[in-house]
Amino acid sequence: MNFFVLIMLGLCLLGLVDKILNNKLGLVEAFDRGLNSMGSIAMSMVGFYCIAISLIQNNVDTITTLSANSSLDPSIIIGTLLAPDMGGFSIVSGLSNKEFILFSGILLTSSLGQTISFQLPIFLSSLRKDDLDPFINGLVYGILSLPVVLIISALYLQIPNLLINLLPIIILCLVLVIALYLSYQKTIFVLTLFGYIIKILSIILFGLVVLQLFFTNLSFTTTSLISEAMVVVLKMVIVVCGSMILSDILIKKFPNLIFKASRYLGINSTALIGLLLSLGTSLAMIPLFSKMDRKGKILNGAFSVAGAYVFGGQLGFVASVSSSFDVVVYIIFKLAAGIFAIILVMIFYREKKEKIVIDN
Repeated sequence: MNFFVLIMLGLCLLGLVDKILNNKLGLVEAFDRGLNSMGSIAMSMVGFYCIAISLIQNNVDTITTLSANSSLDPSIIIGTLLAPDMGGFSIVSGLSNKEFILFSGILLTSSLGQTISFQLPIFLSSLRKDDLDPFINGLVYGILSLPVVLIISALYLQIPNLLINLLPIIILCLVLVIALYLSYQKTIFVLTLFGYIIKILSIILFGLVVLQLFFTNLSFTTTSLISEAMVVVLKMVIVVCGSMILSDILIKKFPNLIFKASRYLGINSTALIGLLLSLGTSLAMIPLFSKMDRKGKILNGAFSVAGAYVFGGQLGFVASVSSSFDVVVYIIFKLAAGIFAIILVMIFYREKKEKIVIDN
């Protein structure tokens, strides 16, 4: 078992003990927040996981032929559009050669993929109207930081046809940034629509899996895949519970350290707490977002592109479907990209400017 997952498991068990002790340690609320995520995780993941794998298993020859005839690995496109636990990893693992499973199926899906298909739709529908501008500004920093870290990762993993396979990622990042500046409202509409389609599709696929549980003559997927998916969901929830408890402990036990760190970054304490919560799930920072100062909002938006969920449900998913080596690479990549995004904000952000400043 990976060391980081082991820590989250220990914290989750500590939360269970506190349940028995009737909240003597003050961890029950954080534990319950993590446990309550089980329904939404299952809804977004199970259908994609089961049916995507089934489709791939039933069309192996066709997929192999398509992949062999193209220098551009098809997993790159999937990785830029889908989160790992929303079908991204499952589809990539069936489409690609071994070296692309880590790069496209884990690193790319857990950064750009989760931003486009999962995070953007939720934040755009949840944040107040006057909070959207700093959040989108932050996303620009986060998206701009991705190509650099992805190129370094691709070189380390010795991805074949490096330029051809990275070109779509670089182009998509540039198009997103330019589109957000030139046509903000239209870009937001397109991204929201795409996220909404993914959400509806995940609900439909989840419904098909539920039907098969009760009508065994249906053949959307297999019972073994459904069981496997539910085990993955439970492991993800355990990690989320652990990350919620860890964030809660840091906030309650080290307020002075949080205050000093926020002063160093030039943001208020609420914004720094949002960054800490994002390590488990960026959704936890939504209620705090309106209380952050503008720079803190931009920092949180920037970090969330890659840094969010590094110790949350995505970690649980990656640990459930991949090796310990892949988990370590995943953690290093997400933290490096998230921190690099924060550094970009610290360098280029100007307090009096309404929009970010990028040095030409």
